[in-house]
Amino acid sequence: EAGLMLFRTVSLACLLLLALPVWAARTVDVYSDSAILAQNASDRDQNQAVREALGRVLIRATGDADIASQGRTEPLLRNATDYLSTFRFQASDTLLTNVLGESVATKRMVMQFDQQAIEQWLVNQRLPVWGTRRPEVLLWLGDRLQGQDRILTDGDNHELAVALGNRLEERGLPVLLPIMDLTDTLNVSFTDVYGLFTGDIEAASERYPNDAIAVGRVAQQSGGFQADLVFLVRDNRERLQVTGESEAELMQALADELSNRIADQYAVLRDPAMAGQLALRVNNVTELATLAAVERYLESLNVVSQITLRQVEADSVQFDLEISGDRNQLRDVLALDRRILPVKELTLEAQLDSELVYRWQ
Repeated sequence: EAGLMLFRTVSLACLLLLALPVWAARTVDVYSDSAILAQNASDRDQNQAVREALGRVLIRATGDADIASQGRTEPLLRNATDYLSTFRFQASDTLLTNVLGESVATKRMVMQFDQQAIEQWLVNQRLPVWGTRRPEVLLWLGDRLQGQDRILTDGDNHELAVALGNRLEERGLPVLLPIMDLTDTLNVSFTDVYGLFTGDIEAASERYPNDAIAVGRVAQQSGGFQADLVFLVRDNRERLQVTGESEAELMQALADELSNRIADQYAVLRDPAMAGQLALRVNNVTELATLAAVERYLESLNVVSQITLRQVEADSVQFDLEISGDRNQLRDVLALDRRILPVKELTLEAQLDSELVYRWQ
């Protein structure tokens, strides 16, 4: 249900944004989680639920689906309650079955974990940290599994959409499905999607907020199912293929493949020994309040480890940044937010200068 809600809320957002500038990226709730427990759950049961929830948080925080099973995370998971900021219980309609076969009433345990403490632990262990501001992927997916042509749509409750949405929720990757209204159906055909012909699809995708586009088809094959995709992110074009024994397994593999590709680009290893330095100029900063907003924004970026204000001018400020990762990773992260936009440098001298120039709005 959570996965479907992800798609349904995006659908409404898309409809509201059709007449507005298309902004992408979303802030993902990485450090909260929940679990269903029996009403009379013991402290041991609750502690186990906290441990499992922290394991799911680590997957979203690092972009690594196997992080919770790695030996070096065991000390953190063993002391999971130390990283729990708050928790509360909510009513639940779910029923569990005990060892005697009896139905047991339940409650939902809602947990909020300490983001700063977890990120610091990941840095100390030289593990990647993926920020909460994440790129949004627009997915066009076609299949003929029911004997008819179908494009997966936002709000679809088909098994494919349910399995995909649930896994994306676990991985913390925002993905949109097209609403396939009259505008979409006039501009994109099933043949475009199933044949992986991206020309018209790229044009039709401009109405949706997105940072990347995936076009794919699902087909049944001997022993299971297969999905072939074209993945478009920035100026790169990549062919992907995943398989699964069932439709649910295939969708999990597809969600993992997309998440891994995005995490490889945006999750950074904050190693002070490998930190790089660069200069950043931000224009359209004329007030102290704006300067403070720019500094808060830069401090929130997972790729930035230290900020030094170097110079304040009439309408701009200059910073010296210490970053984890490279210059292109910083550009990719900055591109996720429309509050700060790159300034095109017109002169050859400016283009050769190592300073990055942006405009705050």
